[in-house]
Amino acid sequence: MSKGQKAWKTFFFWLLPSSIAGILLAAFLSVQQFQVMEKLAGNVLQENSLERGLKQAIGSNTGQVKEQGQAFLSEYGYRALSSFGTYLPFTASVSILFFQVLGWIQYGFWLKEENTRTERIQSLTRYLKAVNAGQGGSLTRREDAFSFLEDEIYKTTTALKGAKEIAVKNHEVLEARIADIAHQLKTPLTSMSLMTDLLEEYQTQETREYYNRLTTQITRLQNLVSGLLALAKLDSHGIVLEKKQFRMQELVEISVETVRQMFTQKNVYLQISSEPEQDAWISGDLEWTSEAVINVLKNCWEHTPKDGTIFVSWSHNPLYVQLIIEDSGTGFAKEDLPHLFERFYRGANAAKDSAGIGLALAKLIMEQQNGHILAENSPQGHARFIFKWYHPLLLP
Repeated sequence: MSKGQKAWKTFFFWLLPSSIAGILLAAFLSVQQFQVMEKLAGNVLQENSLERGLKQAIGSNTGQVKEQGQAFLSEYGYRALSSFGTYLPFTASVSILFFQVLGWIQYGFWLKEENTRTERIQSLTRYLKAVNAGQGGSLTRREDAFSFLEDEIYKTTTALKGAKEIAVKNHEVLEARIADIAHQLKTPLTSMSLMTDLLEEYQTQETREYYNRLTTQITRLQNLVSGLLALAKLDSHGIVLEKKQFRMQELVEISVETVRQMFTQKNVYLQISSEPEQDAWISGDLEWTSEAVINVLKNCWEHTPKDGTIFVSWSHNPLYVQLIIEDSGTGFAKEDLPHLFERFYRGANAAKDSAGIGLALAKLIMEQQNGHILAENSPQGHARFIFKWYHPLLLP
């Protein structure tokens, strides 16, 4: 409840009882006045003298005296509530003033408590914001209704800070271990690649198939090592993504050309379109963003049949820039959809040589650039990927 609402509520809450009290007080004074006049008139009539009647009225009075006085006053139109209208303005004003003073005193106490409560909430909010921002914050320790909440917030933030430090340390250790393993694997992989190049001229018709399998597996291992190393660095923020403006058309052209060079043996058509005059700009790291798009295009290329088509389109609105990539394959299995972006997950229709890290890497790259990626089946049953980059002014 706001302060203004509370003030109006206080005013109207005390207005009704104060009005009733003023009416009752006016009626009481009018009746009291009538009773006094009744005794006075009865004694004057009985003593037949104003002076003796006044003196006699001070003492005790019989019922007969009151009856005489009442009959006399009634004869001249004077009733018990005849003075009610005369007293009402005064009694109503006094009652309303008295009750309103009580109400505003109560409002003052409430306002003081409300200000104290608001200040405490703001203090706890500032502390939580400082903790979330990684800055040092302090709590104003005091005994009040928020003491238990303050203690729990302090315990929780302390525990989260400790858990964060452990997690960061574990990430650093993991990154270092993966980097060491990747570098150790690169040496034998490079040697194997050189040896296969030397063996190529000695291949016969019988050994050509085995040679091709060997080179394919070496390439797969090289890609896997590179993907694992990139995931580890992104996870531990070992790679700082640049924030630059680039056009969507440039991103699509780079990604499409890279994928075309990877799949020269497969005939797939690409249909690229955008809304008229949609010159969309993205704020992010062009190299890593293209890596995310390339991984999705590779996935679509692998699942598009020969002479099939991959549809690429983009648009933008006041909230975000959107890129849609859709293949002409059989789509995703329903049970695979919740797990597509998990690391090392291979769905029912996964490519034979897929390691299951391409889509996970794409998701991580998008999230670190305040973007979002999702996968779904189109109404025609084809696989569809949707990228969204939110405009910088809308970021928290």
